[in-house]
Amino acid sequence: MSINKFEMLDYFAPSLRKFLRAVLEENSIGICAGKTSIVDRQSSCTTLVQSLQPCCDRFQVLIPYAGVTLTWEVLFDCNQPDEPPDFIFSPEDYNFFPKLGDLPSLVCWNHKEPRSLVRVLKELLDQYKIYQENLISSSSRLKFEYSDLLNGTGLKPEDVEIHAARKEKTIGPINFLMKLSVDFSRIPEYLLNCDPGTDTALLLVTFNSPDGHKITPQLYLSPRVERALGGSANLRIPAFPNGSCLTEYVFEVCQLMKNKVDHTVEAYEKRKEYVAAFLSQHTGAVLEYDVEGFTKCSFLFEWHDFFFILYVDIPAYFPKEQPILTLQSIYHLNKGKPYSDVFKEYPYSPRWNRMEMVERTRNYILDNIKAFQKSSVLSGS
Repeated sequence: MSINKFEMLDYFAPSLRKFLRAVLEENSIGICAGKTSIVDRQSSCTTLVQSLQPCCDRFQVLIPYAGVTLTWEVLFDCNQPDEPPDFIFSPEDYNFFPKLGDLPSLVCWNHKEPRSLVRVLKELLDQYKIYQENLISSSSRLKFEYSDLLNGTGLKPEDVEIHAARKEKTIGPINFLMKLSVDFSRIPEYLLNCDPGTDTALLLVTFNSPDGHKITPQLYLSPRVERALGGSANLRIPAFPNGSCLTEYVFEVCQLMKNKVDHTVEAYEKRKEYVAAFLSQHTGAVLEYDVEGFTKCSFLFEWHDFFFILYVDIPAYFPKEQPILTLQSIYHLNKGKPYSDVFKEYPYSPRWNRMEMVERTRNYILDNIKAFQKSSVLSGS
């Protein structure tokens, strides 16, 4: 039976739980969207002590970093709870030896501060990044790509993570993970308030070899942003072009994302204008309308003592996509439901202004309402 990540803390020595809880509550140690986790709990205490109280004091911490997961072992001593932990890094990082002078939170360990371990992990990750930068410096192509990326895109060093896998005397594949500089604050709030979390876009570009023989990009969006921009099916990024460089490709993807945000905001504003035009012309007939996303509205109309309801469904990509009109009789049923007819094709142009759209819709309904009334009487009950 599995236990949740906080129940797991009950197995650790009481003096250490505050450090682990702070790690688990941290949104991220690096720039990855994934959260840090703790696994493989163990104890260095004697069997007698273990039988008296929980005393696990060593574990593995899994840190998402640059498209991979780092596995670092953390060793406390439950018999000396005031002492800082030791660390054992992954075997493939056998040359990673951070200097104590670069880890002030470890040298000046504060056992009373719950976030002490979080701070040490972040300092270690900073040093690990420097270690990775040194690894790729042996390749002129990768060294250029990284330097040009920082100088040509406006990305800050803290917005980029690098990981180079080691294969004997060579390196590869090499991951560049970047937090893209895209402003999501303009997206209408109703599209974002359904999911918690930070609005981010991460681009992972993998060089399968230092010479850039095969380059594979992947885009990762936070759930809020992905939903707001229409889902993953509408967010496909282009393949990495042959002969291109990382800076050019990042600029292209950033521009694509910014255009997507612009289109989302523009469509929202135009739907709002369209609904406002309907309301201004038919104020007394309004039944309801969507006050958040402006995706639909409905009206009760009368024509020669025949009352009917008009439903207007406005697509996400309005005005490029045409609204759908549904006429519904308030008198007749068809198979137990109100008789209705759907109109997906009628005179329409996305170039018309909103008032003209509404006026032409009105004229179309007037031209077809008699036929609708007749069919509702003949087909309905």
